[in-house]
Amino acid sequence: MTDTATDTGTGYGRPRPTHDARLTEVGPGTPMGEALRRYWHPIAGSAALTSDVPHRTRILGEDLIVFRDGQGRPGVVFERCAHRGSSLFYGRIEQDGIRCCYHGWKFDVQGHCLEQACEAGGGRRRDVARQPWYPVEERYGLVFVYMGPPERKPELPRYDCLEDLGEGESYLATLPVPGAEVTGGQQDFNWLQAYENAVDPVHAAWLHSAHSGFQFEGVGTTGFPENYFDHRTIADRVTYHRTDYGVKYIQTYQDSTDGGEPAQLDWAVEVQLPNIIALPDFVNTVADTRHDMLIWVVPVDDTHYRSFLSARTADPGRIMRVVQGIKQNGKFLWELSPEESQRFPGDFEAQRSQGDITQHSEETLAPSDRGVVMLRRMLRTMIDDVEAGRDPLGVHTADGQIRRVESGISTRVDAEAAPAGA
Repeated sequence: MTDTATDTGTGYGRPRPTHDARLTEVGPGTPMGEALRRYWHPIAGSAALTSDVPHRTRILGEDLIVFRDGQGRPGVVFERCAHRGSSLFYGRIEQDGIRCCYHGWKFDVQGHCLEQACEAGGGRRRDVARQPWYPVEERYGLVFVYMGPPERKPELPRYDCLEDLGEGESYLATLPVPGAEVTGGQQDFNWLQAYENAVDPVHAAWLHSAHSGFQFEGVGTTGFPENYFDHRTIADRVTYHRTDYGVKYIQTYQDSTDGGEPAQLDWAVEVQLPNIIALPDFVNTVADTRHDMLIWVVPVDDTHYRSFLSARTADPGRIMRVVQGIKQNGKFLWELSPEESQRFPGDFEAQRSQGDITQHSEETLAPSDRGVVMLRRMLRTMIDDVEAGRDPLGVHTADGQIRRVESGISTRVDAEAAPAGA
């Protein structure tokens, strides 16, 4: 029997589209969900998390409450109270924990029931009750949560680009976006569509340039040559590489040194497993400076994700210019009319329009998708390792080891002596 769709190219008779569930679905018990639970994930900004009220959030398909008690300790517990199921979102924070609004049961940051307010003696068997909880730690201006097997809990990683604050520096980890101050900014499509975009340099040359006009705020005025965005040559200027913890690409372009000497600039972007992006500053584009920012793409569930960042900076305004550095028709995404959004699309339109979860069975990959292919292979290996009882890449390091982040802009005066990717 002839496959009509394949034979004629029409849409009639095509198989039902599917997504790659192993890579995209993140709930408890799913392959990717179990792999992601072996890592630490940011769940809140430290400075914004106060002991005022609890905050509702959702990560890896689980409804959670994140709060800080009156002693300053952060806690992450299930939203549903272990007593009768009321939401702890409506609970009251006290010095030593959080108290449910319904019957006054109080739990500490590790879920121990401290008091059952309406029971005799404060609840003589209160030790039997335990609110499900997860371990948390704070670093780099963020609150991190570990949701995996307790016996396999790794140490919280350290990254060289965020270590050793300089004079006047602090961590910027909370964006002044309504609803994102504590628990991050949320988007309503699958996390992988945003994450793998970071190893797709070709889209910058076409979507952010040839199609919609230059969308990078400051390009042409801060020393970032426009030939970086030349889509006609980009295939010859990009190389892809494995790193100790993920994948990076290096894009080269010609520039000159301060003295006018011809120079080659290498722009390197790295992603580290399972969901970290190291993106250079595309607003100031200062070469040969230490990288200073990481972005986490944290799955909420199968069709939503949250973004967190941590930046080591003495100029919070500069980081905000990076975060807000992509303009569409000179406007921010939320300022666009429907017509402008269609005529001048950016990352959101391109990624959201793929659907809640993109249909992987309908893709036709090309050589320029090499970074995406490499990342997907590494994610599949991460899943395979967990299913085989092994630790996935990047979970365990030597005690105190600081991880190298291979991202930034570097200068090479003699381009011929040091080819791209060396």
